[in-house]
Amino acid sequence: MEKYQSIEKLIPHRAPILCVDEVILVDALISMTSYIVKSDSIFVTGNSFSELGLLENSAQTSFVFLNFFLNESNDKLLDEKTNSVGFISHISSMKIQFLPQLREKLNTTTETELVFNSENLKICNVKAQTTINEKIAFEAEMKMILQTTNL
Repeated sequence: MEKYQSIEKLIPHRAPILCVDEVILVDALISMTSYIVKSDSIFVTGNSFSELGLLENSAQTSFVFLNFFLNESNDKLLDEKTNSVGFISHISSMKIQFLPQLREKLNTTTETELVFNSENLKICNVKAQTTINEKIAFEAEMKMILQTTNL
């Protein structure tokens, strides 16, 4: 199994918004990550990880793919000369079966298709699925936009 860099080197998010602990796989258009729900997460209410947290976890997993893909093409997302801002622009479908609880492990898989790519703008279609103990907790299809500027 390939060993990936720490998540802090792959995406710009930091606690309490960070909701990816480890990269499991990046292959072709697929990325897989894991995350254990922590009490200090901004997305936890009571003992539950929120719907917004599930959506953000999927977006961060997709960002991992974008970082690998664009680094291969020498189009850097994260370096000292580039500022990147990503956001979800459209959610075409979202299904939540149940909410994760504290200390449960999320396994998230995204398939990310880059549909528009210019120097400062990337648009992607993302299909996401999150499982907990092999049960599907969350599924979504969304469009993400990534804007980059040189510092």
